[in-house]
Amino acid sequence: MSSQISRLEIEYKDHSEKFLITTQNYQKQFSHLYAYRLNECTKLLTPKVLAKWGTEYPIKKLCELREDVSEKCILIGTLFKHQAFKPSILREISEENQLAPQPQRQHYANAEDKLILEDELQRVRLFGEIDVRFMATGVVCAVLGTIEDDGKFVVDETIFLESGPQRTLGALPKPASIVLISGLNQIHCHEFSDSLNMFQQWLAGNIDPRTKHCVRLIIAGNSVRSCAEKKQFGLQMKSSESNDTVLAVKNLDKYFASWSQSIYIDLMPGEFDPATFMLPQQPFHRCMFAEAARNSSFHSVSNPYACEIGDRLVVGTSGQNVRDLLRNTNLDDPLEALRSTLRWGHISPTSPDTLACYPFVENDPFIITECPSVYFVANCDEFKTDMHTGSDGQKTRLVCVPEFSKTQSVAVVDLNSLDCRSVSFKVIE
Repeated sequence: MSSQISRLEIEYKDHSEKFLITTQNYQKQFSHLYAYRLNECTKLLTPKVLAKWGTEYPIKKLCELREDVSEKCILIGTLFKHQAFKPSILREISEENQLAPQPQRQHYANAEDKLILEDELQRVRLFGEIDVRFMATGVVCAVLGTIEDDGKFVVDETIFLESGPQRTLGALPKPASIVLISGLNQIHCHEFSDSLNMFQQWLAGNIDPRTKHCVRLIIAGNSVRSCAEKKQFGLQMKSSESNDTVLAVKNLDKYFASWSQSIYIDLMPGEFDPATFMLPQQPFHRCMFAEAARNSSFHSVSNPYACEIGDRLVVGTSGQNVRDLLRNTNLDDPLEALRSTLRWGHISPTSPDTLACYPFVENDPFIITECPSVYFVANCDEFKTDMHTGSDGQKTRLVCVPEFSKTQSVAVVDLNSLDCRSVSFKVIE
């Protein structure tokens, strides 16, 4: 890689192979995905259950519960959140509901939501010490409690996966940082072109000498556009939006080709980019950014994305998983929603219920089996960060990466200390 400034060469490994779809088979039912998720997470949860609760309480299947026997026991299953306001295609086409179309809701959570635990054969409704407001469909957990006469299972305590074990980190030979940016929104770049040019100068090391410590740039989605493309209907369909998209991609290609001359780049697709719709979103084809792809330092990667940089595991998404959680729960902070997915040990628990994903049969790539050192969600309204401590002492830097087109700022993570800071490129007129 040719470089404008001297940068530290640091070991890098791409761990996103599990997110790559090698066979295109959309004929399978999503029950296979849920069955695999429950089976795999049960294997991971059982040692945690035994470590915390021992053998005093039996681990039972739901079909083994008896209402006439009030015995405290442990259940392991998948949560299902019954929500009256959640979109349902079956309800929309039902002959019994000939109603006028209702405006689409932006938030599905309601005080009347019910929480149900399911396993391979049966389901039971949960009550007690588990807050339905902050739970989501698709989360696998273990609950300790008692079945009552009316069929209710009263929960005393809950255990989640807590993101798995974490490797011991060694010190890096020199200072090293990664830069996280999202929401370049090239369609509307004229609104912040000066800020983008300033970022380019900063990245090249012409503004801040500390930039030489940045070893990698992760561009986390919505680079082409950051909102849905407006649909135009009529006898003559206009192509201006499509032309704008093509021009935006060409402009981005020039930027990426320039940036990759001085730093390694990982480019993720986002919700509104011209990319695959379902999670995991597949990498952009190299022909889209042909000029940048000539540089070995430019990599097109998946969303979600996982990599190892100097033995630090970095995992993140372009934001769809967290936005869907905010719609389906009473969580109102993307940082807390991100934290919840880490505690639950699953990147996108609401897939495929309310967030589209590929119908995996013998795999669920969203299960977090190793706790990351850096865990980010992109395209957020503002920069936020926190250090999360897991149940086994794992330390994870949580980062909400701001949308550049709105905030003109990026996030920089120090790989040695895991400290994180925001750098603003807003031009004051």
